[in-house]
Amino acid sequence: MRPFLVHIGSLGVPAFFFMVMIAALSATFYAYHKAQKEEGLDPVVMLDFGIIGIIASVLGSRIIHILVESPMYYWEDPIRVFYFWQGGFVSLGAYTFTLIGWLVYLKYRRLQTWRYIDMAVLCVPIIIFFVRIGCLCAGCCYGKPTDFIIHLVFTDPGGAAGSIYPNTPLHATQVYNMLNAVVMFFVLRAVYRWRRYYGQVIVAFFLYYGVTRFMIEFLRGDVDRGLWFNDTLSSGQIAMVGAFLLGLVLHFALHKREAV
Repeated sequence: MRPFLVHIGSLGVPAFFFMVMIAALSATFYAYHKAQKEEGLDPVVMLDFGIIGIIASVLGSRIIHILVESPMYYWEDPIRVFYFWQGGFVSLGAYTFTLIGWLVYLKYRRLQTWRYIDMAVLCVPIIIFFVRIGCLCAGCCYGKPTDFIIHLVFTDPGGAAGSIYPNTPLHATQVYNMLNAVVMFFVLRAVYRWRRYYGQVIVAFFLYYGVTRFMIEFLRGDVDRGLWFNDTLSSGQIAMVGAFLLGLVLHFALHKREAV
């Protein structure tokens, strides 16, 4: 665990935000590079997507965290909303706001919505991979105590995992999510190559991620992310059920209308 990569005097470079920056730059570069090879796609749109994604991700992940995970904490002292360096970001909010931003942009530009969305979604596993490295460095999104041979032990009380479960073997949920992102990257590439309709890649993403993250969530130990139904399901799992159902709806809505 390394919450700050380097310190310059009294100022530090937060590892999580650094990894978010790497994620955004890597994904944008990959999308731009891929779009250059596709006839009929404008690579500049991918650069615009990158800018929209950065802004929407920060706002969306922060807003969902405030409204869903810790509303009373911020209600007690509203100035805490602006304490970004203390953490408090929800990836589901980032995905939701980014997708909405992309759709609005494409509608405004009158471009082929689902064709461009397919290209952009290819980059999502890259974002997830680097963001989860940031989570690992920050000690957030940690797992439950375990005796499984593969585990993580956090000793730094400055992070959430180290303060709540110091020197305790925990499920390596950050690593599980990173490995899941690697597999997803190749799955989505295969779907993109053999797709039969525009929008099939985002359908595959919703179905694949909906199932795999739902399962990984059972191993998470950070209860402050929101638990429901007598602590049976997390907010993330409920969202993943919604994502899976949305994938099914999009499939039936697009598979004939958006044929390649």
